[in-house]
This record gives sequence, C-alpha cells and structure tokens, in this order.
Amino acid sequence: MRSIICCLSLLLLILFFSCIPQKKLLYLQDKTNEPDYVNPYQPATNADVNYRIQPGDYLYIRILTANNDLAAFYSLSLGTSSSYQMSSMGNEGMKYISYQVNEQGYLEMPNIEKMEVKGLTLEEIKSKITSVLLKQIDQFTVVVQLTNVYFTIIGEGVAGNYPMRKDVLNVYQALAMAGGLKTFSKLKAVRIIHAKPNGKSEITTVDLTDKNLLDSQQSLIYPNDIIYVEPIKAKTWGIGETFSLGMFTSLITLYLLIKSL
Repeated sequence: MRSIICCLSLLLLILFFSCIPQKKLLYLQDKTNEPDYVNPYQPATNADVNYRIQPGDYLYIRILTANNDLAAFYSLSLGTSSSYQMSSMGNEGMKYISYQVNEQGYLEMPNIEKMEVKGLTLEEIKSKITSVLLKQIDQFTVVVQLTNVYFTIIGEGVAGNYPMRKDVLNVYQALAMAGGLKTFSKLKAVRIIHAKPNGKSEITTVDLTDKNLLDSQQSLIYPNDIIYVEPIKAKTWGIGETFSLGMFTSLITLYLLIKSL
C-alpha cells in the first residue's frame, strides 16, 4: 500500500510540474487590469528611419537623370539587367550592384570624394550625396536602399538568418516569418539584440504575452538584429513536447504493475 501511495504521489508531482499554464502560452494578453501593472512600452515613432548604417552594410545607390550615360557612371549595374531581373535577385544578389561601407565607415563612389556614412540614416546619406552632386549635374534624383536586410533568430525558435522584405518589422512579424516559436519558448522574456554603429550591442527584453508591446518602439526589428528566445524551466528539466501522453501511459502501467504485486 505504501508503495502505491508513493507511486501516485510521484505521478501527481510529475503531472503538476509538466503542465504549462495557459497564460504563459498566449500572445497579446490585456494586462491593464492586473494588480501593479505598469505599461513598460513606448509608442513607435519614425520606425522606418531609426536604423543607422554600420561598417559592412551594403547600399544600393542609383542616380536617376535624363542622361543615361551619366546615370550609369554613378550607379553600379550588371550590364543590361532589367528592373524585373534586379527585383528578383533577392538580398544576396543585390549586394553585387551595391556599394559596401568599409571598416572605417566610409562610402566610396565614382567622382565623389570618400564620405563617412557610419551612424547615418538612409535619408541622411541621400541628402549628403545630393549636396555633392548638385555641384556636378542638374535635375537628378538619388535613390539609396539598404540591401543586407536580414535578422537572426537563435534559441528556442526556428534558428537561422531571415531576409526582410522591408527595412523594419515588429517582433511578431519576424517570428511569424520564421514559422513561430516552439512549445517551450519563454514568451515573457524574449531578448532583442540591436547592433550599433559603434560595434556594441543593445539588448531589449520584451514580453510577447503583453498586447501593449505590439505597436511599441521596443517591438521593432531592424537589419542585423538578433532575436534570442530562452526555454522555460520545463525544458531545462528535460520534459519534452511528447511528455504528456508517453510519460502518463508509462506511469499508469507502472502503477498497475505495483498494484498487482
């Protein structure tokens, strides 16, 4: 009898610790009515201009003017590639028709003196190039785009590098592109690691279960960012996603075996 009680106690303990509360699995919960809750997030502002250029970035720069020869002189190209072919090249292919920012943070273009662009936004670089070209040509338009637009996921997610279809995403969009998170992902403490032009990183910890995160500044993902997802304690204890059925069946079998002795 004593052995049966011990077995049942063990069964209950394991089932108790293997259960993951629903509140830990649901995204975008309304927490405003929870005791002592204070919204830690700020509304997103100027989301598309916050990324600042770093050494190693690739910039697609095109000068549009009525003089095709002059436009070709300033713009890298792949011979007679059409606009459709260029758009289908993807981020990796666009690097071959882009200027790379060197290790010192400078950009070098034909007939334009080397200019420092590290720490600047795309609009600031566009203005800088425009001010130089105004002394050389008339009636032109400058196009500047970042072509190395990737983010990375590590930890309890589908790890890998993912191309971005636009210059900025929110963390929910980024995770959806990667196929979502796993069962044992720690939603309440996801870390977003932002790379900075000075070579240092800035870490922001966010709670995916809080709906106030959705439109916040802290939710934004920029090129070269890393999303790190920790596992919850159940994973570190060795409990796998197939625990519930397999382990429960084994324990019942063990209980019946002991009872029959």
